[in-house]
Amino acid sequence: MMLLEHELARRADGGVQTRPSPVRVRWNLNELTTSDGHRLKGVFTASVRALDDATERRMLEEVFLSERPAVTTEDVAAQLAPALHSAADKAAPARPAADWLADATKQSMIDALAAAGKAVAFTCGIELLPPFHLDLESPSFQQQKLQAMERQLAERRAAGQVQHFQRAAELLKQFQEIRAAAPELTPGRVLDRVSAADRGAMLETLLLAQASHAARDLWAVAGPYLVRIDTRPQPARLDLTPLPPELGPLRSVQPADIGGKRMLLVGARSGVMLLDPANPNAPQLYRDDQVQSQMGFSRAQVSGDELWACHGEAGVVAWKLGQTASPSTAIRPAWQAAHDGGSMDSRQSSALRDAAAREGPRHLFVLEDGRRVFAEGRRLRIDGRDASSVVAESPDEIIAVVPDGRYLITVHADGWVCRRDTRDLREVCDERRFGRLTAAGSLPWLGTVRLLLATESGPIQCAGFDDQLVTQYASTHHGLRIITGAADRVAAVSADRQRLIIWDSWDGRKPAAEVYVTGATRHRIADVDFA
Repeated sequence: MMLLEHELARRADGGVQTRPSPVRVRWNLNELTTSDGHRLKGVFTASVRALDDATERRMLEEVFLSERPAVTTEDVAAQLAPALHSAADKAAPARPAADWLADATKQSMIDALAAAGKAVAFTCGIELLPPFHLDLESPSFQQQKLQAMERQLAERRAAGQVQHFQRAAELLKQFQEIRAAAPELTPGRVLDRVSAADRGAMLETLLLAQASHAARDLWAVAGPYLVRIDTRPQPARLDLTPLPPELGPLRSVQPADIGGKRMLLVGARSGVMLLDPANPNAPQLYRDDQVQSQMGFSRAQVSGDELWACHGEAGVVAWKLGQTASPSTAIRPAWQAAHDGGSMDSRQSSALRDAAAREGPRHLFVLEDGRRVFAEGRRLRIDGRDASSVVAESPDEIIAVVPDGRYLITVHADGWVCRRDTRDLREVCDERRFGRLTAAGSLPWLGTVRLLLATESGPIQCAGFDDQLVTQYASTHHGLRIITGAADRVAAVSADRQRLIIWDSWDGRKPAAEVYVTGATRHRIADVDFA
């Protein structure tokens, strides 16, 4: 009868059949204590063979086969285990854990285990044979090593942070000294006077300094909801407020200052809502009932006692504050005036309406003297009290009009950036190009702005108009649709308009948070801004 793989011997035909070749046996050694108090555990393996001698065979029968038909490796392991554990318990306290985990030192324990195992085996009709192998580990020692490494890394980080803060303080002092010596210089011009190697660190320091005492809420609109995003907890918290449905789906959101109080302007399909962010459930509804469109008011601004807004199909309109029923001023597009006057048929009207939807008024900005500047496709137009004129016509669409003190900056889809003095709108173009752009916004910086430019296939580029430094806000997303910035945060909307990607303003290496807005609202994001 053939022996099974794990059997050393078996009763057969009135005698004992033994395996001529040895088999490997394994012992688990647990709860050993080293000289330095660490817990040690291990696995000892050796070869075992039944001795082929009549006397030894009788001993084998007496020890193993008196109550069982066969001798297995498990039987042998159980028989030798007490002696092996005793030998390991005596050997372990002789050395610290680090020594036992070194291959050169383990041999002394292997020798002790082999000697103890051979002594018991000799009385059982079997012999213990090499190769002997011992694997040892100490979970408590490994944990101690990890903790020591963590402490070391923390100490290195702390040392690096001290050096970083010291360098940041030096750069901040240098910046302040240059500004004090030449107060006429803009922050960008000051930055340009610093060595090229220090500009990035100085910009990061200045952004971090202004962010430490500035925090604004981030607001978005999606479907019927006004959404407040608090990025301080992880994950970010979203507060949804459904706004009245009378004006249709929401299209835009931006802050407004009325009498020194911070307010929100929310553009909808057929009007604009003015509301207190502390009490968003009680908005004022400024209506434009003549609007028959699927689009909405994309930009609104309060100037004096008027609320101005632009709409891709309805044109540029204004309401007197407090008079919500209908606009006091309406500058309608040519197609609507002709349609209302009956000078064209419905097909002509529809064609012009489609063209207006593509190149209708966007990016409205009201100057201090009451003139309105806005984009119509590739054209920048200005509307005064008595006349309307085209300021400039560019090769590609204007995707943003950004105020910067006494200047307006226009950003074009082909990467062209121009700046104009608001007094005469004289053009001062910067010929730098960033490739095709999908969105643009601004980051407030020491009384000026830095441009935030989203490329089709890369990170957000951040550039100043008065210096040559370009930094980035990186993420796995590309083709971002909307960008906005505050002193402490930069936020952008993903290409599918479902997610908000948020960075700390001073650290563009990776996002600080990513918020799945559509998961909460069941609608895509229409607009986002800080207030």
